[in-house]
Amino acid sequence: MKRYILIAAFIFTCSHIAEAQLGSYAGAFSRMGFGARGMSMGNAVSSDVFGDVSGIYNPALATFQTEGKIDVGYTFLSLDRRLNYVGFTKKFKLPNQDQGGAGITLAWINAGVSDIDGRDNDTRQIGLFSTFENEFYLGTSFILSDRLSLGVGFKLYYAKLFEEVTSSSFAIDLGGVYKANKNLAIALTFKDLGAKYKWQTTSIYGSNGNSTEDKFPSLLELSGTYLLPENYGTVSVGFLQHLNPDSESFTDAGSVSTKSNNSVVRIGVETNLIKQVKLRAGLDRIDFSADDLIGNLKPSFGFGLDKNFSKSINLGVDYSVQLEPFSHDLIQNIGVVFKFK
Repeated sequence: MKRYILIAAFIFTCSHIAEAQLGSYAGAFSRMGFGARGMSMGNAVSSDVFGDVSGIYNPALATFQTEGKIDVGYTFLSLDRRLNYVGFTKKFKLPNQDQGGAGITLAWINAGVSDIDGRDNDTRQIGLFSTFENEFYLGTSFILSDRLSLGVGFKLYYAKLFEEVTSSSFAIDLGGVYKANKNLAIALTFKDLGAKYKWQTTSIYGSNGNSTEDKFPSLLELSGTYLLPENYGTVSVGFLQHLNPDSESFTDAGSVSTKSNNSVVRIGVETNLIKQVKLRAGLDRIDFSADDLIGNLKPSFGFGLDKNFSKSINLGVDYSVQLEPFSHDLIQNIGVVFKFK
């Protein structure tokens, strides 16, 4: 039992959310999106201060969520994968402060793969295994002026690759939002600073075990959101740079360390049919650094419904669907949003 084949479990970290090169680095689950609204708009919502904000996209957004917002999301994925999300975002007034304020975001993302077929070196089945990853998020932000908000997010990652093989990591997000005018907001985010997994397999292989370190890509994004006239909807565009960690390749002369970054564009649109009904569409991962420009594309669309039950309570349902590269199955997410004053 000490000679388990870890290939099946290792799929979790390398291709758990199998998405070609952009998904081949550690922590791919944290880059899929958070909630049906963001995913249906191509995840281009880091600067969207005009709708229901998600502070996990940008910690500075929380200061624009005047109502308390609790959202819960479940994602339907193929290959026995799961992705769940729960979050809370709200703006608060600071003591003895007439203007300005602060915001807070609390969130938990859980992902994993179940029913992994485990076999030994003789291909005999030794059981079904599962893996998981978790991201626990705390974001805080402050309004520095009528137009500028800055925020910082603290992340704790905790993952299990196989039985006693676990890892945890701490990371930081930085974000800022500048509201150029009443219809235009610009944002800059720098995410996953210091995030990495460190795997130790001596508990399984004894003296033959080793230690492996998998660094997350850092994400630098410049984005903008424009509020259409007469509050008809919003249009958002994000320019995202994946600062990927060094990777090692092997040649006849030995190992060579290389680094290849990805430049990605995101586009999202939301339109208000009526006050309670919204339609959304987006295009994620327009990858200009890839040989195949459209090979990684993730087009998406969705809708949102909400209803006021009193002057202080609003309940909504969001739905999104995305095309997943190299898969015949769709990514579907359904979420429930509860807002209160």
